[in-house]
Amino acid sequence: CQPPGTVCHDWLHTTLRTAGQEPDVAYYVAEFQTQTALVAAGLGIALLPRLGRGPLPDGVVLRALEPVPTRRLFAVTRDCLQRRPAVRATLRALREAAGAGPSRNAANATDRVV
Repeated sequence: CQPPGTVCHDWLHTTLRTAGQEPDVAYYVAEFQTQTALVAAGLGIALLPRLGRGPLPDGVVLRALEPVPTRRLFAVTRDCLQRRPAVRATLRALREAAGAGPSRNAANATDRVV
């Protein structure tokens, strides 16, 4: 688990507590690669964001979560820039992507998903 005070830590604890579970964290590690190494050593499990995850070591697999975890993302811009076509197009594309709902797109072709 990420150290207390980080976004990932807060998200994990809030998500588990909302589901009625109290997290039992043995290790707080800032680097996702180190978390993956702890999993490979048999010392626990880890919830990692796709963007923070590197290649998986032998013996480590991805597990699909049900329901698909979600999070709230915000686009931040200056008010005066919202009139620019590029900014408007970007915001529109982000809204459309968000409207598509949670994605199962977390695995690459080389990942071992179980």
